Amino acid sequence: MAKSILQKNKECYLCRRFYNLRTVRGLEEHHILYGRGRRALSEQYGLKVWLCHDHHNEPPLGVHFDPGARRVLEQDAQFAFDNLHGPGSFAETFGEKI
Repeated sequence: MAKSILQKNKECYLCRRFYNLRTVRGLEEHHILYGRGRRALSEQYGLKVWLCHDHHNEPPLGVHFDPGARRVLEQDAQFAFDNLHGPGSFAETFGEKI
């Protein structure tokens, strides 16, 4: 399967982005897009990141509970995808713009 196009190091993406902390323990893989076959596309195109458990699946910080954190990941994924594949390619591939 494809490696993440958003990060090279195995560390919590949101700890690094929000707090400039390098959290490397208790990591869980998160597919940024989900539903309607989009999880498989996330895997195929590398739209996934490592998250610590708190940022992945614990309220209130976890992306499964915090719409703001989820939106940050979706916007970063769109930017990375368009940067790699060309402007507008995200909307073309996924049928929408975030």
